[in-house]
Amino acid sequence: MKIFIDAGHNFSGFNAGAVGNGMREQDITFDVSLKLAKILEAAGLTTRLSRPTLETNLGTDNTSAINARWQLANFWGADIFISIHANAGGGTGVEVIYGKDDSAQLARVVQRVYSQAMGLRDRRVWRRDDIGVVRHTKAPAILVELAFIDSPPSNPDVEILRNKRDDMAAALAAGLFEYLGIEPAKKEAAESEQTEKEPPRRYKQLDELPNWARPSIEKLVKQGYLKGDGDDLDLSMDMVRIFVVHDMAGLYDRGQ
Repeated sequence: MKIFIDAGHNFSGFNAGAVGNGMREQDITFDVSLKLAKILEAAGLTTRLSRPTLETNLGTDNTSAINARWQLANFWGADIFISIHANAGGGTGVEVIYGKDDSAQLARVVQRVYSQAMGLRDRRVWRRDDIGVVRHTKAPAILVELAFIDSPPSNPDVEILRNKRDDMAAALAAGLFEYLGIEPAKKEAAESEQTEKEPPRRYKQLDELPNWARPSIEKLVKQGYLKGDGDDLDLSMDMVRIFVVHDMAGLYDRGQ
């Protein structure tokens, strides 16, 4: 599973981020992205950063800086894309933006888990068609507004953005783990026990599948590529991954 993490905005020049309370958005997003990548890698997922260093600048102007992010993700073959930002405008709370139907569930899960973990107001999950990184990325893609960088000190946003970046990264990771249906804390022990005592798990019913895989497998059942009504699938995880990748490549879209 390949997770592309986009630290919003460039370090300097064009496409720089918002500022507030002595902080810069582009510094926060890089810090949280790097911490998130480490958590995901430790859980066995593969990650790539749009800005591999703090001072990385993408593109030659604002438009190309934005396009570079989704183009890098598509070229790499990302399975999930998450763009990390800090909001501005003096409000409080977290928002998650998506641009395609296949990203709605990912947005809802991450919004709920993150807002609850950080004790932030759950402002909204909303679809926007004018955000290039979530509209053009082939994989399910979301943009997370972590908190308001220019929020009044009476709100929790400023303290969180300044001093709780490890917690923010952990909360984002928890949302991704829930969406993917994995339990990273138990991963190593479970894999060891499974290797020694029992064969790899096989998925027999649609509702047993991880969230990221269920739409593709359901499509294959309905189109007759997989036999049955979804109650006797008997699929290994390797088979599930192959079917999902083929679906993302459009191999099962004939006649639609």
